[in-house]
Amino acid sequence: MEENHSAYTLKELAKYYNVNTRTLYSWLVPIRQQLFDMNPIRKKRIRILIPKQVKLIREFLG
Repeated sequence: MEENHSAYTLKELAKYYNVNTRTLYSWLVPIRQQLFDMNPIRKKRIRILIPKQVKLIREFLG
């Protein structure tokens, strides 16, 4: 995954981990609230991930 992206999608992240988006989403359930808190646009769904959210996901998943 490129480090100079300004935003990522769940599909790109799922491709990075070689899983489908539904599997990735289920892995992220424990840190979902933290991801929402980091989201600059307060919505009920996270479709676009900003770099600091991706960093948190990578730390969580290893």
